[in-house]
Amino acid sequence: MFGNRKDSGFKFETGDSVKDSITGFYGLIIGRTQWLHNCNTYCVKSRELKDGKPMDAQWFDEPQLELIEEKVMEEKNDTGGPCMSVPQTNR
Repeated sequence: MFGNRKDSGFKFETGDSVKDSITGFYGLIIGRTQWLHNCNTYCVKSRELKDGKPMDAQWFDEPQLELIEEKVMEEKNDTGGPCMSVPQTNR
């Protein structure tokens, strides 16, 4: 994690469950951005399906989001990449 709520400039963390107060859209925060004039936005991915398929993630401004639950999903340090370095060869 890059910091906590107090020093990162963000009100919410990735993995938090939030709801948009205007549209009612809710889901998990999977990304966030901070713009030049301190406008924080969050990418929210719904956990529901529409016609049997995952719905597209949506971006929302920080003031219109309400926290439902903190850290519903934890970040993983394992990226899924190779676990060992490839040895160098002399070609």
